[in-house]
Amino acid sequence: MEFLVVLVIVLLGSSIKAYGAINQLSWREISNINNQGPYFGIVVPNAFELNPLLQSSSFVPHNKFPYFDFAGRHFRIGKLEKKKVIVVMTGESMLNAGLATQLLLTLFNVKGVLHYGIAGNANSKFQIGDVTIPKYWAHTGQWHWQRFGDKDEDNGDFNREFGYLKFSNYNNYTKHSKPVENLLNKPIVVRVKKGVSANVFVDNRAYRDHLKSKFDVTPTDMESAAVALVCFQQKIPFIAIRALSDLAGGGSALTNE
Repeated sequence: MEFLVVLVIVLLGSSIKAYGAINQLSWREISNINNQGPYFGIVVPNAFELNPLLQSSSFVPHNKFPYFDFAGRHFRIGKLEKKKVIVVMTGESMLNAGLATQLLLTLFNVKGVLHYGIAGNANSKFQIGDVTIPKYWAHTGQWHWQRFGDKDEDNGDFNREFGYLKFSNYNNYTKHSKPVENLLNKPIVVRVKKGVSANVFVDNRAYRDHLKSKFDVTPTDMESAAVALVCFQQKIPFIAIRALSDLAGGGSALTNE
């Protein structure tokens, strides 16, 4: 009798699907979208970076499933240059970028991720408007703050390659450059070695020079490394394209967006 009761419970359990935080209606819509995939995921930080894509005639929304909303994210489904895409805006910061990318890869049938936006420039070889495609991304916002009384050379509680990263004794004031200075320079698209991300808007010349001299970076932003990490963990191909909009301490990014 006990065996029969256990068997009935097992059969009942196997006939019920567990939808967790997503209701059955939403799962059905996700399944319908995924059945028409796979898609390229396009991950964009801000509205001013996203709007040109949405306003372009190259982007055509899906006629039946133009969007799907979940967990505060608005996923747009359609075609870009006849390629099936799902577009999502992350919002600024590493946390937002990582969360949005993880939702994209968890919910949808995605075969690759394109991430684009603007970035600060730490490499004097390049100009405002140049477009960079880094090979490697790193998160440089994980700090071990120096304890009171420690000397410059103390490594603290950890063994690491750079125990003390000194970049300046002061903040350097740099006069705002003229907005028309770069109009004669033709922007280029170039592969570079490294880019870095952190929850920091780099607007300090000394820190910019420190990033370049210590890590040989070109673009500095607030999202790309988070997107790259999620894609790496999920084994999804990933590329980030960042246009240089400011000199990361040599002027404001607002006039160049």
